[in-house]
Amino acid sequence: MLFKNSFHLLIDNFALNYKMLLYKVLVWVLGIALSAALLYPTLHMLFTSDAFEGTVQLFRDFLKAVTSGDYEFLTGFADNLRAQLDVLSEFFREKTGSFVFFFVALVLVWLVNRFLGGIGNFAFGGLIDHKMSSYAKIPFMNAFIGSLGKACLWQLIYVPLSFLFNVLVLGLCYVVFVFLLGVISVHIVATIAALMVSVALLIAAQALKLTLCSEVVPAMVSEKLKLGAAIRRSFSFRGAKGRFGALFSTYLVTAMLILCVNVLFAIASFGAALLITVPMSYIILICIQFIGYYTYAKKKYFLGEEQIVAPKNEKKEENFYDSFDL
Repeated sequence: MLFKNSFHLLIDNFALNYKMLLYKVLVWVLGIALSAALLYPTLHMLFTSDAFEGTVQLFRDFLKAVTSGDYEFLTGFADNLRAQLDVLSEFFREKTGSFVFFFVALVLVWLVNRFLGGIGNFAFGGLIDHKMSSYAKIPFMNAFIGSLGKACLWQLIYVPLSFLFNVLVLGLCYVVFVFLLGVISVHIVATIAALMVSVALLIAAQALKLTLCSEVVPAMVSEKLKLGAAIRRSFSFRGAKGRFGALFSTYLVTAMLILCVNVLFAIASFGAALLITVPMSYIILICIQFIGYYTYAKKKYFLGEEQIVAPKNEKKEENFYDSFDL
């Protein structure tokens, strides 16, 4: 039900995808400008090195072997990968100073991008909330400026914690990938199993993160709560029967669909479809946040112009507009 209503809300507010696209393009342009200034020299040195070119060629050969069924290559892929990673590691040790600066700058660019992107997501949450609460449309800049203080405060907490979480998850995925390559005797099975488990673990971790943080932004936007009160309100929903499982399942399925849709549509349209599917990916996640919050807070909301969703225990004869001060 959460996914169904969220998808319905996404379609009813489809025009927001174009605003989201414009905002994300502006953020990406800023990120590219910072990257060109801080990251390009080191990237150029890396991409033109023999160690990197050898690694890239190895993965190209791996993809060809998978599609052509080259069993002999796949059998020795694990050993070749370890050898090539040793060569790449030696190159990194020789250029330690450059790569330390590169990774510090990379983290800085990523944090700035996530910070600005999160502020925009907060504002789009305000647009969604107005449509759900009163089916009213407000300008994006009104929502952006009006929520700027709270959005910045939340992002100052969420972005660093999210970064640390993602680093830990990626490290765990790498450990699992290497472990499975070593313990499964059939190399082709080991490779496929390692990729499958690593990707599944990554998607499940993102679904868990989204579930744990799901109600904070809606509480700040819909209830006008301060950050501390919004976090407490979010934890107060943890006891709702089936809440965690329903939200986690919804986010898990949505994350898988986002991955598959973006990859398949990008291949089918030579990247053109990403102009639609990428902003839709952000909007659907925001819709799930607010649908979940309204559901567990037992609040009535507009799902469409002529469709109102009310709590199950609410009397049907009650007038929806009784809750508004006119």
